[in-house]
Amino acid sequence: MPQFSLLGVLGISALVVSAGGALAFTAVQAAEEERACEAPYSSGSASRLVSSTISDAGTPQASFPTPLISPERQVTVLSEGEGEPARAGGYIDFDVSVFVGSDEMYLTGSSYNPANPVRRPVAPEVEDFFGDVLECQKPGSQVVVTTVLSDIFGPIEEDDYIQNSSTVVALIDVHATYPALANGSQRLPQSGLPTITQAPSGHHGFSFPNAPIPDELRVSVLKMGEGQPIAQGDIVTTHFTGVVWNTRRVFVSSFDQGVPLNLIAEDQTTSTTGEGVVPGVARALIGKTVGSQVLVSVPPQLGYQPENLPPGVTENQTLVFVFDILGVTN
Repeated sequence: MPQFSLLGVLGISALVVSAGGALAFTAVQAAEEERACEAPYSSGSASRLVSSTISDAGTPQASFPTPLISPERQVTVLSEGEGEPARAGGYIDFDVSVFVGSDEMYLTGSSYNPANPVRRPVAPEVEDFFGDVLECQKPGSQVVVTTVLSDIFGPIEEDDYIQNSSTVVALIDVHATYPALANGSQRLPQSGLPTITQAPSGHHGFSFPNAPIPDELRVSVLKMGEGQPIAQGDIVTTHFTGVVWNTRRVFVSSFDQGVPLNLIAEDQTTSTTGEGVVPGVARALIGKTVGSQVLVSVPPQLGYQPENLPPGVTENQTLVFVFDILGVTN
């Protein structure tokens, strides 16, 4: 049987950001909830036959009569969660196990590591299986999708056991959903700081003032969210962009990864684990609320240590970050 890995199919995970380099890689609202969200796929005769139990390893196990045949996508919600559904343009965290329809054999799956779920954009216009089938699903939901193998993995080298047309069952546990950008109420920007523009996709643009570069930490809340406040040590899910004020060049952006990233709201220089973010960013984020957009100007003394300077940043440069705070976990 071919060896299956979801690494390529599920290749975007909820990466944790630290302060070692480029913020560097290691390790909603009530009105929104009232808006209708129409799921793109319906339940069918095959997907309704699937049930779920917990295996000895503590992961979900699909049960269904065999052989199960499902020539097209069918989606059944086994248990419905609560909260804001995954909407087009936003993002979703989940774990998944895939089984062979002919005999219930486990084929492959994600890690089910609570600290590192799979994260995908919800973008129907993009050819992404999970981002497509999970549109409108809510946090806490368990969803079963039946379809043919090539629909998830693309064409494979077939053998006597499994072919591209073989039915597979994807059992998916939805953990969290996120909007495309911060959805808090607008606030007036502070004078002397860059002006931020934002595309519908969330991408940030910067317009720098003709003014001296601040030599102290400056923090400006551009949107005030009404969600959970960030406490020290929390994991913050955020889309962000970092620019060197002196050169006005972007040196880091979560948009390069295709999904918002996770960072630890703790000063890396005083953290007992060595994880976290640069001091200025930690001070700027702690106490802010989910749904907020935060602009921060970080002077050199509160930025990266000389031994941890990321590409594009040199000593004695002031950095500007803008964060869209999309979620937080303790």
